Amino acid sequence: MNTRFKYFLITLVAIALFTPLLQFKLDLFETAKLEGDLSIAQKPEFKKEDYWNLKWQEDYTKYYNDNFGFRSWFVRLINQFRFSFLNMAKAPGVVIGKNGELFIESYIDDYIGRNFIGRNKISENVNKIKTLQDSLKARGKDLVVVFAPGKASFYPELIPDTYINKKKDSTNYKMYADLFQKNSVNFIDLNKWFVDNKTKFKYPVYPKNGTHWNHYGMSLALDSLLKYIEKKRKINLPDFDFSVVNYNSNLKGNDYDVGILLNLLSPVEKEACPYPAYKFKVTKGYTKPDVLVVGDSYWWCMVGDDLPIKFFREDEYWFYNKDQYIHNEKRAAIKDLNLSASLVQRDVIVLMATEATFYMFPYGFVDRAYKLYCDDNSKRYKEITTDMLRNKEWFNSIVTKAIDNCLFVDEQIKRDAEFIISDELFKYQEQIEKNIHDIKNNEQWMRDIKQKSKENGVSEEEQIKKDAQWLYEQNKKK
Repeated sequence: MNTRFKYFLITLVAIALFTPLLQFKLDLFETAKLEGDLSIAQKPEFKKEDYWNLKWQEDYTKYYNDNFGFRSWFVRLINQFRFSFLNMAKAPGVVIGKNGELFIESYIDDYIGRNFIGRNKISENVNKIKTLQDSLKARGKDLVVVFAPGKASFYPELIPDTYINKKKDSTNYKMYADLFQKNSVNFIDLNKWFVDNKTKFKYPVYPKNGTHWNHYGMSLALDSLLKYIEKKRKINLPDFDFSVVNYNSNLKGNDYDVGILLNLLSPVEKEACPYPAYKFKVTKGYTKPDVLVVGDSYWWCMVGDDLPIKFFREDEYWFYNKDQYIHNEKRAAIKDLNLSASLVQRDVIVLMATEATFYMFPYGFVDRAYKLYCDDNSKRYKEITTDMLRNKEWFNSIVTKAIDNCLFVDEQIKRDAEFIISDELFKYQEQIEKNIHDIKNNEQWMRDIKQKSKENGVSEEEQIKKDAQWLYEQNKKK
């Protein structure tokens, strides 16, 4: 090896070693950011105490590893190699199916029964939903459960065999669908309807590189929901026409929401998707009901195209029962809302889920609403209303409020009492959750939990809940 060649190799190595460092320090070139829900370490603040106990060094190492020069390019390069030569995806939760179809693993998990939560839990949820449905109906409101289609259920033939070979008989979807029917729950099973009509649709209903239904599939689903509400409420909604459909390769976000997660140097090809040309017609005597949707990301597609407001009085959406969105704008955390006040004006409450989230369904909404409308709160209700009638200043304020709201005084008293009970229940639940968190982070208490759960013949989670409630009562007495 001659001297010039040695110097050339040394120079190449030096460039390879120092260029990322220069990029990290000087940010000489603009690089595309990685897509997805990525947690990037932030630069730690220098503190002497952190330096001497080595915490600052550990945090800075994490920061550098996440932010070194050209990191996103190197990640895309590795991802491209795995995708092109090994047919593997580095993106968390992404599964490459047959014919290159992209899936999110959580959909497959439900289809094969890997995340089955058990008959007892599902039966408990269904019984609560049915009881809550009847209680709300007595108040003039309709509770409707909608199961959106899942891509794994729709394309099982494209799921890799390594998953299909592990398929079980019991799944969350099958158990819920069966018990909903047996218990006469208001249930729209779009998952079954989409699969049954798979060969009859004029256009594809799922994008190859996305996990949600495309805009044509979404329109079919929305049309079904609107017709169901019309029949259930005996009303006439504005007409929805999506018969004119055009293909476009300039995809909207949800039609490429998995493909973008691959973070490749050369992105997978975007296949044209069908996009309906929406038309709306308001006929004489139409009604716009007040509809609240509590659900997962499948409702985002409707919201993104600004469709709900065309048919409903308000476009309110509780995303996973955690965040409140009104007309596609985040307003508040659900935990900060008073449930009674939030539901009092509703005509219809829709609970929507797809197979990726059946194990989380119904997102805690039913538990909280059940405590308000179905538990025996009569004693507390009587205490509150008695105080209202005895307290002249309070009663007068209720009369004023009733006039402002065009309500009878009795109805206003009922609403205010339910509002107070809802607030108390929320504070109770919040404290229970705090107690559960404290118990789980107490090693001695958790050792006691394991022993007591065996002695009482209950699960550890159930024993934790019992101890959390006991702790609440003890603190209440103090």
